[in-house]
Amino acid sequence: MHRETFCGRVSKLSAMSASDMYVNSQAQTWNYDYETDVGLAQKFHKRLPGYCPSPLVALDDVAKELGVKAVFVKDESSRLGLPAFKILGASWGTFRALADRTGLPLDASLEDAAKAAQRSRLVLLAATEGNHGRAVARMGKILGIQTQIYMSRYADHETVQKIESEGANVTVISGDYDEAVGKASAESKQNPNHLLIQDNAFEGYEQIPAWIVEGYSTLLVESEQQLASQGLRATLMITPIGVGSLGHAVVAHCKWGGRKIKVLTVEPETAACLNRNLQSQTWETIETSATIMNGMNCGTVSPISWPVFLKGVDASVMISDLECHKAIKYLQAHDVNAGPCGAASLAALRRAKALDPAAIGLDSNAVVVLLSTEGARGYTLPAGASDT
Repeated sequence: MHRETFCGRVSKLSAMSASDMYVNSQAQTWNYDYETDVGLAQKFHKRLPGYCPSPLVALDDVAKELGVKAVFVKDESSRLGLPAFKILGASWGTFRALADRTGLPLDASLEDAAKAAQRSRLVLLAATEGNHGRAVARMGKILGIQTQIYMSRYADHETVQKIESEGANVTVISGDYDEAVGKASAESKQNPNHLLIQDNAFEGYEQIPAWIVEGYSTLLVESEQQLASQGLRATLMITPIGVGSLGHAVVAHCKWGGRKIKVLTVEPETAACLNRNLQSQTWETIETSATIMNGMNCGTVSPISWPVFLKGVDASVMISDLECHKAIKYLQAHDVNAGPCGAASLAALRRAKALDPAAIGLDSNAVVVLLSTEGARGYTLPAGASDT
């Protein structure tokens, strides 16, 4: 079990409740500093075929229900031809790793990148619960090279087929997600032509996950620009958490350059590694179990993201599969093509509103951005759910 205690960094917490909402009242005073120019990632994404900003959809009924100024959904259900945001991180992480290995300039064309990858006979490897692996596989297809993906025992047949449709070879192991990561890492070390593109860091593997985090900055900059076109600025952003790469990017954006945007994170009750770590102020692995939010079924927060979360997350909640299902049905009825991980943000907003609205600044001036990270997909209905 991974375990690390961060002494002297404990923020003032709200009283523990049955719902286990975590609140850090000091997060608003913390600032994040990027070490590199994340604008390079945005320029790279604009070179990818089919790039355009994803929609920012107003949920006026939700804003009225909660008594806030505005609520928007950043709809990532169709990003560069894939049903999730993951391609933004996977593409930039792959390109940076390829450039680092071959000496390509960071403004190189995709054609030049593909030639360099093919000359080096690179094979991309990754572990996934679904969308990250498909995104890495898509980059393998764009570059014209092989991809090997490892998945946990929770992998469903439909997800495996979608990854294989990108030309990847998929191996489902008998262990959990963390074990799949270990398998991919071990395989990548056996051949110098193998390149691991993983969105969670571990000892000795930090740089590529950091580049993946940078890649996600594109959707956050898009959101800011889309709000600005309406004369608005976000006061709260809600992000799902798996291993933490997107959440890391969200906290970085919201606490960077003088911004003071509150961040609320959400996880499944059955896989709430960040929430549990924040409550205990200790980074450690937890046991997880099945959830309809497959892409968030992770037991360990990425170690490069944990210190950022500890300082910069304003609040954290957990939601049930049933709450998530209800949010899915609501969003789909309002023309947002959300899957379980995507709808989690709306469920979290309603949960936090019921528990401690002041902690996340839910007042009449609040402008809320929900990150809907994946498109609709099949899942087993949770107990008590209706399909109507």
